[in-house]
Amino acid sequence: MKKKITLKRIFHRDALRIAIYFGYDEELKRMVKSIQGIQYSNTNKCFYTNDTEENLKIILKTFREIANIDIEQLTDQSSKEKIQNEKVISNEISATEDYPVAVRKVLRSVEFRINESSGYLIIRLPIPYSTEWVDELRSYRGSRYNGASREWSLPWSKLTCDSLADYFSRQGVEVDVKKEIVDEALRLERKRIGDDVRDRTPGRKALDGLDSLTMYLDENRYSTRTREAYLSMMDFFFRYFSDKDPMEISNSEMSRFIYEFIIKLGYSASYQNQMISAIKTYYSMMGENALNIEVPGRPRRTRSLPKTFSKEEVVRILNSSGNIKHKLLLWIIYSCGLRRSEVTNIKLKDIDRNRSIIHIREGKGMVDRIVPVSEKVWHKVDEYLAGYSPREYLFEGQTGGRYSSESVYRVFKSALVKAGIRKDVGVHSLRHSYATHLHENGLDIKYIQELLGHKSTRTTEIYTHVSRRNLIAVRSPIEDLDVK
Repeated sequence: MKKKITLKRIFHRDALRIAIYFGYDEELKRMVKSIQGIQYSNTNKCFYTNDTEENLKIILKTFREIANIDIEQLTDQSSKEKIQNEKVISNEISATEDYPVAVRKVLRSVEFRINESSGYLIIRLPIPYSTEWVDELRSYRGSRYNGASREWSLPWSKLTCDSLADYFSRQGVEVDVKKEIVDEALRLERKRIGDDVRDRTPGRKALDGLDSLTMYLDENRYSTRTREAYLSMMDFFFRYFSDKDPMEISNSEMSRFIYEFIIKLGYSASYQNQMISAIKTYYSMMGENALNIEVPGRPRRTRSLPKTFSKEEVVRILNSSGNIKHKLLLWIIYSCGLRRSEVTNIKLKDIDRNRSIIHIREGKGMVDRIVPVSEKVWHKVDEYLAGYSPREYLFEGQTGGRYSSESVYRVFKSALVKAGIRKDVGVHSLRHSYATHLHENGLDIKYIQELLGHKSTRTTEIYTHVSRRNLIAVRSPIEDLDVK
């Protein structure tokens, strides 16, 4: 049976390209890389070359004996027009122009970095950007622009942060919020070492390794975030060892990399864990002749208790919003114990009113599960659907499509303010509270594990440490002392 290759026309790096798509296959990969001028796009997850008649002939000649080649999307007229429109849009936008909502879809997110210790909010705008955004930033007292870093800085306050986040959201641009608590000297040292490593050029075998890892992650359906993180980390890893073949890196050299770059520079244990996972995934993929993937060992994990709300606080949060969409969003997160990504992924077809359940598809670890929905929540669902009429997803943005995780975050933070709760917590605390309250109500830990979609009860058992079910019966010894 012949292998299958699909050819598509894409607009990439300011030019039309012929994109070559196929499943993970070492023979096809070797053959495609033998074609002169072929490159790999991490963005489009494909090999590509310039869109010329000559290149098309070479591709067809190279693969015609071993593969069925689908060229329908190359010859489809509507596809050509769509690509040309994308090209026109890209060429027409400049870094300082105003532009319509239809074009804003091509923008990356605005980056907010909050440094509470220094008292500043740092904002990096994507390119292209609108002059209206600059005017908005200048309207805030104390705003400054740093031409060297191309960043804006403003005195930080929660009101300023929330106000600007809402402004960019209304403009159709997502906001990526990050908190900085790194010492300035350490931050500069990280930047110095990081810039030095990134200036190095990885070897040919390392670049081939990145191509192989990309196809492996795609073939095994790793999540987009995991895929991007692993590729970025391995690119840095290979640049760090730019003078070495990846298969010649020793265990001791890898341990030194972990110590010099992660431990000494104060990166978190979770970052170290993810870097090690990326390295082990790569060398596991490469086979038995690779280095010992059990080295280096993982850092000891801290087991901090989850941050939860009391039932009284949950009541205040769920009743805080007068917007039915925002209210239902928070109700479903708490009453079903969902993650942010899970609530935004709910489609109308996933809702089964007859069985009183919602089907959660491809949750963490790509695991599906079913969660029960109470009758009280169904009444809110009916009220919401009557007023909003979403098309595909239960929660959609203003122009359609899936509601963003950032929007969920802003709805939650707004609810905290209205409820008068000043805890430094995230949306996930509603899920933690759901599990804790279930345990306090006497539900067995195995059922809670199933509802949350945990692979192991060990993960779920942490909620027994914050549950008051057994603690409220404990009598303090001070009750037996004659003290006044």
